Amino acid sequence: MIRYRRPKLEELKDIARMCALTFIDYPICNDIKSGFPNVDSFLDFMNDVYYVYIRAYFRKSEFFVGEDDGKVKSFAVLVRPRSPEVGLVDYFRSGALLLLKKVSLPSLLRFLNVLEQGHKPCSGIKEHSWLLESLAVDRSLRGQQLGSKMLNECIIPYIKEQSIGDKPETFITFTNTERNKEFYIKNGFSQFDYKTIPMKDSAIGNWSFRMTINPGL
Repeated sequence: MIRYRRPKLEELKDIARMCALTFIDYPICNDIKSGFPNVDSFLDFMNDVYYVYIRAYFRKSEFFVGEDDGKVKSFAVLVRPRSPEVGLVDYFRSGALLLLKKVSLPSLLRFLNVLEQGHKPCSGIKEHSWLLESLAVDRSLRGQQLGSKMLNECIIPYIKEQSIGDKPETFITFTNTERNKEFYIKNGFSQFDYKTIPMKDSAIGNWSFRMTINPGL
């Protein structure tokens, strides 16, 4: 049975590794991946990227893990309404400069810019909304509904618990893959925006979703 809890500081590096393995084949990585000689060196870089990312969000967001038999199997980052934005300064304060040992500054800035562009549709309504910033499941456990379980057994109940009064809450998120698009629609989200994000050698899709959560239901 999955138990949901807050991660421990000493677990963050292992969580970063899980995220790197989960997202390494996502289209958002296409451009920057071309600068590495092999998959192992790129995975090593992405491990560092996600550790910087996690550190940047750690003080401004809510973190959750799903654990079973002593092993972390899923991970989520939830941003509260009216939370301070996480931007380039936060990334560099969290160690992004160390990434320059493995990639050029222009390549890193292009990568971070794609991330920022992906956030833009949600940023327009984030002030009064909960944002699912990230949801990762152990790559070896795909197909076991762990993402759906984390949403419906952890994240959504937490939002209901934190809501004030009986006013509905807005829950938003976004993705760059068709597979995740279907996942969010299956789990009750409605698409409110679609855009393409230009990259150096290609372009990727960016879907944004929203859900209304009624605290009393």
